[in-house]
Amino acid sequence: MNSVQQVDELVKEYLLFRGFSNTFRAFEQECRNDKDKGFQADKIIEELNSYIASSDINGLLDYWKYLDLRYFSRLDARFFGSVKKFETSLLRNYLVYATQQKRRDKVIEFFDTFGTELNGNPEWSKWFGLPFSKNPATDPSFETFFTKQWLDKFTVSLHNFLNTIFQHMPLPSLLCFNLDRLRRRALQNEIDSLKTELENGDTEIISLKQKVAQCDLAGSRRQSCDNLREKNEKVSNHQYVPRFTLNTSEVNLSSSLSLSRSTTLSGKHETGSDQNGVKTPTDERSMTPISEYDTDELELRNGHAIANPFTVTSQELFLENTSGISVAKFSHQGDLIASCDVDNVIRIWSYTGTSSTLKLSNQNSNILSLEWEARSDKLLLYGTDERLVKVYNKESRSIVHEFQMDDRFPRVNQISCSPVESLFACSGSPRSIDDACIKSVTGSLITWNLKTMTIQDTFRFEASSNSPSSLPLSPIETIKFNHNGQMLVTGDKSGSIRIFDIRTLAPIMKWNISSTSKSGNGVICSSLYSFDENSIYVVEDSGELSQWSVHKPGLAISQSKLQGFPPTIPTTLINFTPTSTKTFRKRATSTSSVRSTKSTRSTSSIPSIVIGTETISHYTPTSRVPMVAFSGDTDYLVCVGGNDGTQGVIYQTSNGDRVQVLESQKQYLTSVDWTNSTGNTILTAAIDGTVRVTKMEPSTSHNVL
Repeated sequence: MNSVQQVDELVKEYLLFRGFSNTFRAFEQECRNDKDKGFQADKIIEELNSYIASSDINGLLDYWKYLDLRYFSRLDARFFGSVKKFETSLLRNYLVYATQQKRRDKVIEFFDTFGTELNGNPEWSKWFGLPFSKNPATDPSFETFFTKQWLDKFTVSLHNFLNTIFQHMPLPSLLCFNLDRLRRRALQNEIDSLKTELENGDTEIISLKQKVAQCDLAGSRRQSCDNLREKNEKVSNHQYVPRFTLNTSEVNLSSSLSLSRSTTLSGKHETGSDQNGVKTPTDERSMTPISEYDTDELELRNGHAIANPFTVTSQELFLENTSGISVAKFSHQGDLIASCDVDNVIRIWSYTGTSSTLKLSNQNSNILSLEWEARSDKLLLYGTDERLVKVYNKESRSIVHEFQMDDRFPRVNQISCSPVESLFACSGSPRSIDDACIKSVTGSLITWNLKTMTIQDTFRFEASSNSPSSLPLSPIETIKFNHNGQMLVTGDKSGSIRIFDIRTLAPIMKWNISSTSKSGNGVICSSLYSFDENSIYVVEDSGELSQWSVHKPGLAISQSKLQGFPPTIPTTLINFTPTSTKTFRKRATSTSSVRSTKSTRSTSSIPSIVIGTETISHYTPTSRVPMVAFSGDTDYLVCVGGNDGTQGVIYQTSNGDRVQVLESQKQYLTSVDWTNSTGNTILTAAIDGTVRVTKMEPSTSHNVL
């Protein structure tokens, strides 16, 4: 980021050269009011300190909120706790400075304004007594925060945190171009330096050659003198006496050295023998523990063994649900799982065993969608086929609110929560295709506010000539926010991708992937922003993975086929038709052989049906949306795969190659999810009610032949 100022000057120079004076003045004004401070951590901290010095708590919080939306919200979920600690320390620094400056009125004003919000927070319980402490600097509750050491530690930590963020930000093309130019200049300087060293080396080599030539000349002269002397001795003595002799011990030593060298060189390619005559490998691999070359960690591809990108550290099988699972999702912090089965029972449980299982039944309608609130593990939202979106509070163990959709769109297909605000979006569709044809309306997209519990904006997909979209109309299958919650990308069954401005819920970009799809059917089962948000990844129901440019809508960056996805549904599942006539799923009880190592519940209550000699769950997957999940950095995705749909398969998003296969489960998989909050952890859920949680770490070796 050191070249930002230089690029700004280059832009100003270009604007003046082109005669864009108004743009030049506007650009200069923007630079003077730059909230990013040229991505310099020192200046950002100075700005924060200026608000503290002037006791401007509103300005301080507004600037911190800007930093949060601009940078902190893009971080991985595991850093959110650190951001919250920095915010707490910043507010405490504000109170400490106001107290030191005898601004007791500002301290009281702070607690009058934010006391309600901070009340009940154990980190702030003692701070309510700060205005009434006679000498806070010596009070054990506040003494640490009045020391210079605490302030210096906080400032240095925040400075390093900001610098780390700036160093890992994706850069725009102009800045990258300037950095490349600077790198080329540095490389050219290094090349010139090496050339100078090479020239100096050549001069030194010439000098050494001259010295060697002189030594050879002197040696030849001595040899001529020796030959002349020997000739004279022969003539005088009539016999030849050698000038040098080599005794027997020297001959033996030379032979042994030669033999030793020969053995060492040949041992690199052949096998040696020990004293007992047993052959042992002598190459370098024989000294490596065999676990490092475990064949389970390798996959054959084109005749070569390719190392898996992840090493499985642990995997456990859980049985928290008693019937086939329709969808399962990790919580925001990654240590809880919400799993919904076909009996419309949601269970919230921890795969680390840190909390008890919560059971939530919904017997009056079918649950179609499930989503955790994106900023905490407190709220769980789920949508039904009877117009309702219910909000469940895990702490109070109760439904705190029910949102009602339009009666024309009773099926709540998808829910997605904003990563930065108390806001969520959901899609609704008619009960059947016939309803859509009769009412000429195919679906709606609605945003709701979780603070006011009211509707915020609505966008309807109407099948008419004056429709706001010229693309084919179909109910939305996928919804995903971008990192700061300002945009929303959706995908539907007709292959249409739309990007919405969340403030107006108006489509700002739209295109259809069906016309350029190689083998896809246009039905989208996953769409989301790439990690750098320059593109959109789309997975079709037919197994085609594509990447689309955000800056040039409709431009496909890459297209590939996910081998093994979608899996073939077993014939027994396709031919099975439930006999129940109720609108919600109701299952009978029977037995299963699957047993969880974590659950104490008996497996005898797992509902299933016996067809021939096979025992399967009463569930036929109708949507492949839960069968796809991306990693946090969007470099990989996991899908339901394998020959019989019982395995989780990891693919690389850059080329669609299958890079790793997870361990099989006994029954057909119906849902997968991937969290990076607790490392790379994947869950795979099956129709027999089992959930396998696999923890992984990035492998250190790749492309091992």
